[in-house]
Amino acid sequence: MSEERDFVGKMAARSETTLHSTVCKEGILKNPIFVAPNYKCQFCSKVGEYAYVVAHMQTHEKTAVKHGDVTTYCKRCGLCGHFYRYQEWAEGLHNFDDHTILTLHLCTFLRQSVQNHTAVGRALDILEQTNQKKYLNHDSILHGYLHFEALTEHNYNFSCVHCGIHPPVVIMDLHKKGVFSMPVSDIEDPPPQFEGHVDIEEFWQSVDQEIVCRGFLQSNRENPCKVSPSYVKWAPWIGPLTRASKKVLNTEYAKLTAKKSVVEQADIDISEERLSSELMNLKVDALRKLVKECGVDSKGSKMDLLLRLREEMKTRSTYDKVFQKVWGASGGWAVIMCPCGIVNSVKFNIRAESPRDYADMLLSFKHFPNVVIYDFARGLVTHTNFREPERLPFSPFEGRVAAATPENIASAKRGELKINLSWLQIKKDPPDLNGHPATGSAEHYALYDTFHQYNTKDEKDALRLIGLVPELCGWVNSQIVEQLFSGMRKNNYFMNSLSPASHIFLMRNILHHHNEKVNQQALEDLKRVSHGDVTLDAHGKATLVHVNIPKDVDMADHCGEQCEALTMTSNLMPCRASWTLGVHHPLQEQLVNYVLDEDRPMNELIVKDGQTCLTRENFVSLGLRREMDSMVGNACFRLIKEIFQHQGKDVYIVDLHIPPTWLLPSSCDPFLCLPVSTHNTFN
Repeated sequence: MSEERDFVGKMAARSETTLHSTVCKEGILKNPIFVAPNYKCQFCSKVGEYAYVVAHMQTHEKTAVKHGDVTTYCKRCGLCGHFYRYQEWAEGLHNFDDHTILTLHLCTFLRQSVQNHTAVGRALDILEQTNQKKYLNHDSILHGYLHFEALTEHNYNFSCVHCGIHPPVVIMDLHKKGVFSMPVSDIEDPPPQFEGHVDIEEFWQSVDQEIVCRGFLQSNRENPCKVSPSYVKWAPWIGPLTRASKKVLNTEYAKLTAKKSVVEQADIDISEERLSSELMNLKVDALRKLVKECGVDSKGSKMDLLLRLREEMKTRSTYDKVFQKVWGASGGWAVIMCPCGIVNSVKFNIRAESPRDYADMLLSFKHFPNVVIYDFARGLVTHTNFREPERLPFSPFEGRVAAATPENIASAKRGELKINLSWLQIKKDPPDLNGHPATGSAEHYALYDTFHQYNTKDEKDALRLIGLVPELCGWVNSQIVEQLFSGMRKNNYFMNSLSPASHIFLMRNILHHHNEKVNQQALEDLKRVSHGDVTLDAHGKATLVHVNIPKDVDMADHCGEQCEALTMTSNLMPCRASWTLGVHHPLQEQLVNYVLDEDRPMNELIVKDGQTCLTRENFVSLGLRREMDSMVGNACFRLIKEIFQHQGKDVYIVDLHIPPTWLLPSSCDPFLCLPVSTHNTFN
């Protein structure tokens, strides 16, 4: 609260005409403050005897403005003479501009409304109709709510309790419909010496200052702290512990260069492809009007118009005009997320999206992720490695999971190639030089998401499929970003009408509360399963620090190194001694009883084993006289396969979901389920 008061006090000094005041409930500020041997006025620096100060304070009360049981009093600084104010949140009130005073309950209600895709104006309409009262101007209340969020202490960590502050696997995409109005022609070109480095803390503090400064201005005055889109001062948001430093990259100005390298041309090609797909959705009349505005012949069929416009879009001026027509003025906002659904970084594009935007964010990370999933992986690798030729961020194999040999490409197309990245599950020991702190690996791959993996025309991209990596297949939901966007699209009707500063401020705030909700749910799930205390380690990952062991359980029976040694597949042998602990183990019994408790939620995640996630519903069939769940069976057979491999033998196990297809009515040929390499053995 003290930092908040200092900040608002500094902002008050920037005002020249408005008298600011303190908000309090009736009867709170009526007594002088005792400062031995005299008394001091609560509103200014006047000091004297008690009766004198009381009479003086009455002059303040005569000028006070009453709002029901709430009163605002003017306060003057005894040093500089400026009038100032600060928030009396202890009284449950938030003073925006001395005229718009919100209760904290209303502020939190508006926060939850926005989180549930309801505009502040609509939420106020509901309250007005419910309470049969007319409120203040809705725009003033909106600015008051933003003012409240700006003065609230948010950490904006943007990190996941499972993946930590340095996620090894990330998924990226663009919310192209999330835009704000912006005259692109008014943006000045950056100076020649500008290299794309922006102070992220300074930029976002200036955004906060614009929001806060609105409370100190009269309605007809221009905000001296106004933030406008600029190539020089416009930064993404990356968590303070995730980014390498407060200087981050934003090289959108490079999209303006007239001479285009191979990389930049690749950027335009993908953007043209997306624009063309959006143009297909336009009605013929709208498309014909757009073609005419671009100075192109508007006669012919819809396909004729599209072909002419696509050819014309090769010039930047026409491209920008088409982009603003289809997408809006700004370029949407790009996100980098972890597989758990946490947003690690967000960038509000000024111009059309390209791999450059994601490269800016990734190169600003302290630790480059090991696996990046993106719908234009090849273009991202080409652009990023072109910018960093000395260290080649995406390597080996130019970000592919294997060398681009004809044999590997053919094997990948047949679905036979499997590349294990075991360090995604067990950290490398010893780690590679400059290895990722979570995996120990210095390898970096760029893969396609499952929705776009077959859209590429380059046959080498067959080596960029998630399905080639068993550690990713079945675990990573590459559409997690689209699931986030499906909810955020519901905000477009009110977010897209905000000013640039309000848009990016509120969007970052919404994503922050989204992250907090997902993390909170994850921690609650961990506590429920572990029955212990959970804390975050140095890398931001949730760890168990204390387990609540029942009093009747001997600590000697607690799981430790002896249990780990007994259950390692390398130590298991084909004898009964390897398959039993041989002693009474209460904690193991408690664990089994918990997992098989049918009164608990059936969809609770119990085990993540490689590419398989097992819930209680899968486990309840284990050990009971009923058909075993195939998911559990596959996990068990996977252990058996590992045991065989440790014994120097190789075994092929068919997915247990397949054998039922061998029976009637399908009657599939079991021979077709075996690897191609074994076909000659049976001929």
